[in-house]
Amino acid sequence: MSTRAPVGRPVPPPKRPRPRQAARDVVLSLLALCAFIVPLLLLLPQPGRLEQPPVDVDGTARGAAAQVDFAVPVPDAPAGWTPNAARLEPSGPDGLPTWVVGWVTPSDDYAGIRVTAGATERWVRDVVREGDLAGEQDVDGQAWELWSRAPERRSDAPFQALVRTDGDLTYAVIGTAGVPELSELAAAVQVAPVAEPPA
Repeated sequence: MSTRAPVGRPVPPPKRPRPRQAARDVVLSLLALCAFIVPLLLLLPQPGRLEQPPVDVDGTARGAAAQVDFAVPVPDAPAGWTPNAARLEPSGPDGLPTWVVGWVTPSDDYAGIRVTAGATERWVRDVVREGDLAGEQDVDGQAWELWSRAPERRSDAPFQALVRTDGDLTYAVIGTAGVPELSELAAAVQVAPVAEPPA
């Protein structure tokens, strides 16, 4: 008896896909992938479209007034300005408690205030971001120091600050907004009501 396997027909080698068919398969695979990914991307929140919760400047100011021994101003920002920050920094620049409020202006720039009692030279230098004293700015009859710092990149706006000391309090109006907008905010600070601590 023979144990040899039967000899069958030889198996032909597999056909190679033609270049057109391979390209078509790649395109179909990419379309299927895009059909899956694009809807996912549309469902994700866009960073520029995220809504921030409203900032309660008045409430935060009342809480801050209970923690510091200086008057906490609550300026009425010009129309169209949106508050984006309000806080008390218990250990602000040079360790001094600092009242901080920030706004986005209608021109989409930043403007903010920093207020402390007994400001040191280091506090001022820190708040004006090591800028240079560029002169004086008159705001409704009050002289404010004008500080300016060149942008680090050409695409950035210059940083500017208006600084004024009145008695023991030092006010700094800072931001990337232009001097006219910073002057508007400085005028609001000059006549701002003071927050009363909660009872």
